[in-house]
Amino acid sequence: MNSMLVLLGTEGCHLCEQAEELVLLVSAKCSTELALNKIDIVDEAQYLAAYELIIPVLCHVESGQELHWPFTEKQVQLFVTEILG
Repeated sequence: MNSMLVLLGTEGCHLCEQAEELVLLVSAKCSTELALNKIDIVDEAQYLAAYELIIPVLCHVESGQELHWPFTEKQVQLFVTEILG
């Protein structure tokens, strides 16, 4: 089973880079394949309006759940565990 995660952020955002590193760390340790898609909110008007003040945000596509920054590796792991059931 593949589970799609989306990281909403923007280029040049050091917090977004930190968030991506945490997600990749958790993904490497996870037994289920996690697909990560990064979306630059500057390129998408609906995301810019909704998320410009709160990026980075980790989203699970299928459930619509979100994890807002700041988050730790443990919080990402709990988020992934929760969405995978």
